[in-house]
Parts: sequence; C-alpha cells; structure tokens
Amino acid sequence: MEENLTIDEIRDEIIKFKNDTDFQKLESFYYSKSFSEILGVSRREISHSKFLAWLLGNLESHNLGEFPIKKFLDILLKFSSSNLKYKYSELYNSFVTEDYLIEKVSVKPEYSIQKVGRIDIYIELTLLISNKIRNIKIVIENKVESKENNDQTNNYFRHFNLLETEDNIVIYVYLTPISTLDLLNLIEPECNCKEFIQINYQSIVDYLIEPALNQNISARTQNILTEYLKSLSQPSIVDETDETKKELIMALGNEERKLLSSFWEKNQKLIMAALYAISSDPEQEDNTRKNIKKALDSLTTDRDRSRYNIKYNGQVFVNNIQKSDIGLQTVKLLEANRLINDQIIEYLKQDKSSSLSLIKKREEFTDTERKYRKYKINGQPELIFNNENYFVVRNWGVSNIETFMNKFSDKFPGIEYEKN
Repeated sequence: MEENLTIDEIRDEIIKFKNDTDFQKLESFYYSKSFSEILGVSRREISHSKFLAWLLGNLESHNLGEFPIKKFLDILLKFSSSNLKYKYSELYNSFVTEDYLIEKVSVKPEYSIQKVGRIDIYIELTLLISNKIRNIKIVIENKVESKENNDQTNNYFRHFNLLETEDNIVIYVYLTPISTLDLLNLIEPECNCKEFIQINYQSIVDYLIEPALNQNISARTQNILTEYLKSLSQPSIVDETDETKKELIMALGNEERKLLSSFWEKNQKLIMAALYAISSDPEQEDNTRKNIKKALDSLTTDRDRSRYNIKYNGQVFVNNIQKSDIGLQTVKLLEANRLINDQIIEYLKQDKSSSLSLIKKREEFTDTERKYRKYKINGQPELIFNNENYFVVRNWGVSNIETFMNKFSDKFPGIEYEKN
C-alpha cells in the first residue's frame, strides 16, 4: 500500500462509504435477489437457454415481434470471422442493411437429435433475400459453468454440414459468459469445432436486451427483462471444485457498469485498504488470501501508461495513442503516404525490434504468439498489400518501444515520435 490509513481515517472513509449515493443504489440492487436466484436457477444453462429461446421467438408473449431475432443476427454479424463473412457475403450484407424479410421463425430449446445430441437452442429461419428464399439454421451451444462435453460442437458440425446447400445455410454459435475484452482478444473460438462463432452474454445485454427495454413494451415484459438482467449481473462467489472456469459476473447492464465505475473512483482508498487487510489476515483461508493478494498486486503495480504522438514531415499524423498502437499507426502512416512497396513489406516482416516481426500473416503465427495474443487477428486484416493479408504486432513495452521508434525514425527520416 502506498499510503497507510490511521484508524480515524478508516472510520471516516467507512462513514463516507455508507453515505455515498452510488453505494446506496448498488446496495439496493445487489442485496435484493433476482427471481431466478430465489428459485436457485441463476447459473443453470437450461434456464438461460429457455429464457433466450422465449426472447428470440417472434410470436412469444413479450410482444417484441421480430425485434429480438433481428438484433441477434446483428450480434452474429459483429462477432463473425472475416472468413465466414466472405463465405456468406450476401447473407451478411443483408444483415447489415436489414434487406430481408422474415417469413418464419422457429426457436426450440433443448432440441434433441438422435445419435447427435441435444442442442441447447436450435433456430430455423426462413428469410426472403433479393426475392429468393433462404433457409437458415442456427445451432447454439450454451455454456455457463461447464465445459464442452463429448466433443459436442464437432458432432453438431458433422451432422449439419452434410445438410448444407446454397439455400440452406447453417450458422454455429458458441455462447459463454466470457468478458467482452477477452472475447475480442480470442484468436479462435474456445470450443472444439472452430466453425462456431463465439459470442457472450454481455453482447446479448448490449445489443439485444437493453435496446429491447427502450422499445414500447408492456410493464410485464419490462419486469421480466429487468429481472433477467439482474440475474446476469449478480456475482457468483463459488469455490471451483473442478477445472471449470466460473465467471464472477455473466454480464452487466450499462447503468450498473456506470454506477460501479463511479463507486470505484470515489472509494478506491477504502477498497484497497480492505483488500490489503484480507490479503494479510492469517485468519482468512489461504486460497482467499492468495487470490486477493494477486488482485491487489495487479492494481498497485507501477505500469507505464505513456501515450505518444506521431508526426510525418512536421505534420501531426495521430495524437495521444497507447504504446500498443505504435506499430499499427506507423504502418497506417506508411500506407497513407504511399511508402509501402515490396521492399518495405520485407523490411516490416523481418523487423526484430520486438522479438517478433512487425507484420505477419495469420497462417504464420506460432503457438506462442497465439497463446499470448501478440496480434489482434479476430477482426479484419490491418494491412493488405498485393492481395496478402497482414496483422500488426501489439506487444510494445518499456524494453522495446524506444528501439522500435529509433529504428523507424532512421529508416524513414520524416517520421517523428513524441512521448506525452
């Protein structure tokens, strides 16, 4: 701890803590159980699957019609790989523009197929796209607090892949409570079959449930959606007795996120003191002390959060960027000023200032680079030259950032880097 609080200061901080308006709102929210918690089903996969099946159906009692299924298609578009968007370009383009008509929707939870398995949520859509009927099947594997069993995703893919034609398209979805930051950093879906699109519960909240709450809905539907949001945001503090990763919170609503962020900003000193007390308390369980100590260390470690400006020929190209974006913005500068050619591409590929090439093709990544997410390859390629797709390294730190900037300033005299 950088600053030790006296006993009187601790008492003062606790009084301010209890009187804080954000604390009172959060206390009211988190100390009241959601209906699903009262029933003891808030972390049961089958309960979530049945709720989502109800929400996605266009004829259900929520009276939202086609709104939920259209928003769900938007989520699939957002998190689809570039390969899938290319493979089904006409379909995904119609999702972007909503240039389609829904002729039929069928949503079934716990849909059983003999010798294949039980699909958590199975959707059949009939769409009219450019005056042509397209049949879409969506296979959703939902994992809340369990791992994939019996190679389920590959079993589903092997079964449905045989049925796929130009007019009968199958989309595979892997739904988990992973955080959005972790989701965006994934190189590939976490399930066994890599044909699946991985999405998370936070995306369901951000792109479907909260927009639905802004629709003209009944008080009953509003209460149901609000209760479901509460069940997602309630922390699950359970000891992990197996190897399954259990997410503390499945998803947060925008209002809770703002309240919690504000609460942290105003009460950091007291929260840090409480964490320190727990991490050093011999009466706490050893595992609890270690976990709290790890969290505390990550919060108090000095990190270089410097930001940079990049200029070219005296003109500002980009201002106030993070270290991780130095390489990407340098490549964009070269591209914008038409400085990239075959020789420069080879130079960028062979640069060793970061112990990795500055740019690399997806298929050339090593297992280590994939494991430690040195490149953001979940989205579109960051540099395309002569029909070749490249991604730019992001692992810049104190040890190599100066070497990188000096190297590129020497190679391209017009480039200047400034530390803010």
